[in-house]
Amino acid sequence: SSAPVPLANAYVEYWHGAAFEVLGVRCVVSLREARKIVDLTPTISVPGTKQWVRGIANIGGRVLSISDLSAFLSRGEKLSKGKQVLLISGRGIHSGLVIDLSLGGVRFSSDQLQESSAVDARLQPFVSGVFETDEGEYAVFSIEKLLHDSDFVEAGLDQAN
Repeated sequence: SSAPVPLANAYVEYWHGAAFEVLGVRCVVSLREARKIVDLTPTISVPGTKQWVRGIANIGGRVLSISDLSAFLSRGEKLSKGKQVLLISGRGIHSGLVIDLSLGGVRFSSDQLQESSAVDARLQPFVSGVFETDEGEYAVFSIEKLLHDSDFVEAGLDQAN
């Protein structure tokens, strides 16, 4: 008779995240990198910042800088009409990203994760893989990669211009 399958093999590791849409691409971000998605409150613009910086906003009693993710990724060509903000934190930076659409919380099994396939070139530098699901692909958007992007972190305008 065949030996019983050990229970350890039945253990599935799950990946938890928040799903959203930006530039027509379905993305997910790990709950380790993004705290939550909240409604966008009015922003106060800050002079001398790049056009994708919406300004600052009071969200949950904290003043955060708010950036338009679509505008940043498209170099200002597409402004988001989204009404929700993805709260991110890392490298001592607490910030909010305006997203085009929130798709809620998601849970994938880690074996659905594939190497990054061809996603929109504007997102490619920030994508660390793709989850293949029955509903299609979700690109894994890396907040860590975004926070290491000098263009994103240096939101002030180059004063030499």
